[in-house]
Amino acid sequence: MIPIKGYSTFDPLKHCVIGKNFSSDFFKHNIKDTKISDPLRRIADETEEDYQTLDKILKDAGVHTYRVDFDETTYDNNFHGRPPVCPRDHFATIGETFYVTHPTDFYSAMLKQIDRNKIFLRNWDYGQCLTSTAFISRCGKDLFWDRTVQDSRGSSNKNGKEECAKHIALLKEKWTNEGFRVHESSNGYHSDGVFCIVKPGCIVTLKDVQDYAKEFPGWDVLYIPDQSWNKVHPFLRMKEKVGGRWWVEGEEHNEQLIEYVNSWLTDWVGYVEETVFDVNMLSIDQNTIICNNYNKEVFDHFKKHKVEPIIFNFRHRYFWDGGVHCITQDLYREGTMEDYIR
Repeated sequence: MIPIKGYSTFDPLKHCVIGKNFSSDFFKHNIKDTKISDPLRRIADETEEDYQTLDKILKDAGVHTYRVDFDETTYDNNFHGRPPVCPRDHFATIGETFYVTHPTDFYSAMLKQIDRNKIFLRNWDYGQCLTSTAFISRCGKDLFWDRTVQDSRGSSNKNGKEECAKHIALLKEKWTNEGFRVHESSNGYHSDGVFCIVKPGCIVTLKDVQDYAKEFPGWDVLYIPDQSWNKVHPFLRMKEKVGGRWWVEGEEHNEQLIEYVNSWLTDWVGYVEETVFDVNMLSIDQNTIICNNYNKEVFDHFKKHKVEPIIFNFRHRYFWDGGVHCITQDLYREGTMEDYIR
């Protein structure tokens, strides 16, 4: 059975799941127009190559890895939603519980390997990502939970709002009873796309996502600027056509692909124009962290705090709108409910 535990984002990582896409053959068999299928096949091949690179990095660090396993022959070109590229969006390991909201068939095999007594399963129509660790940052006793997205999912009708409020109250009470301090915010984005708790005393952030002076007194906080897409000219050439949602380098003038993704794969892409991958990082332990790219300011900050960075280039993060933290889900980290802040 897969063990489950996670109190902090920086405790030693021992068990981790890595995402998976459809294979290139899937697109070859299901899409006849090569102007569409060829780039999707390239994305599939290179995404899998990058997953395997990440798998090796983690295994070399002593982490037991798992790959999402599903039978793609049971799917057709209707696609049935986004493939399990980013398991971070579906689950959360908080304390010694594995939270699953709105489960999909892609993860059925993995869930069978986890003790059912460790799983908190809810198939909620509203707020299916309520407990995703894309929204929740863990720091020992403290959980930092941004829930604006969950509120907005149910904002179109009264029942949705009431359902969201009920789920939020249920989870907050559960975590409080377990000894956590729950800090709520309503910033409207994935927490792991705007700040990273690197280790006790060290944070990298885009802005005051939290009131750092109050929530993390005495901690060393590095503020970095938002990524300037105005300098990425190839992206600008297709930005209007895709609404700033995605980019595949070299396909800026591929009208067939652009039309296909915009029409049929809207669930696969995010809003990459809003994403800064410099903060989307995965800690192996307090002294080692995996990053998407080199950033001098960030790496100087790491050096100051004796953190060794490992660069992992996830080539199609601009299509999937996901960095190294998104495409993984930590299942088991050593450590306990420490009080790192007070």
